[in-house]
Amino acid sequence: MTANGKIEKEGDKEKTRIATLDEAMMEAGFGVYNILHMLMSGVILMGMIMQSLALGYILPVAQCDLKLTLQQRGWLSAIPFLAIILTSYFWGWLADTQGRRPVMLFSMIISAVFSVFASFSPEIISFAILQFLSAVFMSGSSAVVYTYLGEFNNLRHRDKMVAFGSSFVGIGTVILPCISWLILPLDFAFPIVYLDILYRPWRLLVVACAVPFVIASVLLLFAPESPKFLNANDRYSDALDVVKTIYSGNRKMSKDDFPIKSLVMDSQLSKASNSKGAAAVWSSMKDQTVPLFKRPLLPWTLLTCFVQFGIFATTNGFYVWFPTILNSLANHEGGETGICDVLDASRETAANGTDIACDDTMNTTTFELSIYIGLVFCSMYIVVGFLVDFIGKKPILIALLSATGLCGIGAHLASSQHLAVVLFAIFQMCGACIGLMNAVAVELFPTKFRAMAICLSMMMGRVGSMIGSNLIGVFLETNCGAGFYLFGGILIVNAIFCFTLPGKKTLKRKQTVEPTHNETHEPV
Repeated sequence: MTANGKIEKEGDKEKTRIATLDEAMMEAGFGVYNILHMLMSGVILMGMIMQSLALGYILPVAQCDLKLTLQQRGWLSAIPFLAIILTSYFWGWLADTQGRRPVMLFSMIISAVFSVFASFSPEIISFAILQFLSAVFMSGSSAVVYTYLGEFNNLRHRDKMVAFGSSFVGIGTVILPCISWLILPLDFAFPIVYLDILYRPWRLLVVACAVPFVIASVLLLFAPESPKFLNANDRYSDALDVVKTIYSGNRKMSKDDFPIKSLVMDSQLSKASNSKGAAAVWSSMKDQTVPLFKRPLLPWTLLTCFVQFGIFATTNGFYVWFPTILNSLANHEGGETGICDVLDASRETAANGTDIACDDTMNTTTFELSIYIGLVFCSMYIVVGFLVDFIGKKPILIALLSATGLCGIGAHLASSQHLAVVLFAIFQMCGACIGLMNAVAVELFPTKFRAMAICLSMMMGRVGSMIGSNLIGVFLETNCGAGFYLFGGILIVNAIFCFTLPGKKTLKRKQTVEPTHNETHEPV
């Protein structure tokens, strides 16, 4: 190994005693520690996706208690995404200046507390406000966790571990309908006179979806800060101690056996400022952001934001209405027909009928189909995790986005209901590209701007989720087929834009020399 072109030796037996952080991470190896850290990060991601998508199951069964219209269900579903849009920028700056771990720990605990409060909401306004506040703090961990996960792995295994960690998003889409199936059919209603409410199963589901954050917060108490963050903030001994811990966990050896004794100075990341006041905060946030919109980072900023916008608009936009769509299919009586034919028939029946009593029941087939599709979704994450090292991120992104976009269009054209559901399930697999794009961003941007860049791209993704969920609601009411054509087409356009990413060989060539200061990593 080399460190700034120098090697310290004391005879043939002496090993390198000084190295860059990336070289030290390579020496620490890959093993049990990395897997355990990935699992912890996965629990955070699972909690994030369950919190974001839980309203898709909660609102259909809460509509009678909260007296919700279809339009109100639409904007309530968009509240988590709106909160993330408004605050991701702030959380990204905070994570880049104060550290990844404290930001995630604080935000997850507060988010869980507000979720518990939301479960006691007596009406729509209080429910919306408390859900918004819970989502504000949920966004603190939603994007930072990808950076935190990536920075605990060496360059050789980083992509794979980020992809495997992202598979917990898919696991969350399986756990969510499972928990919903366990809780929502329960028949209880405990009166709370002081709030004038009945505590029914949907309120318990609100609390249950916050449990992963509670578990992750406990686990995070025993986890260290990112060694990349520590090293970039001149805390070299602390960074080296974290690397030694990784080495000890992976190699089953004492920390004292770690051959590297010191790290090369590397001040890539903004130091936590001691300045106080609004002006200092604004100046720091400006320093973290402006370079992202200048060359050489501008093209990558625009690319990651656009692709994440399209993916989130499609996968989260449709998933919010997923239980509603599946419930309509499960309750459909008649011969084989397409998805939109069933939804159009349901709408026409409601339009021509008289007033119908409020129905907040959900067909159990809805939960079964959701679990099956979630399993397919999860399996795609795992397959991507195995393939990313051999194929690279670029071809996987292009192939997956193209295929899922075409399946989205095919889901509308399919005349068989069963075939349509299968194609619709594949359509949802585009969400597996979210983690890949974040893995791309980890390498695209220098450490100094990395968390901010990922938070910015994730913020644009949440904009897509909010716009997508509301647009799909409108399309389901007016022109169902147009929604499938539009969002399927967006994924295909995303795939075309991914052709601009450099290939795997380009990245390997650039990684032979570790850039310093404001370095940029090209994506695979």
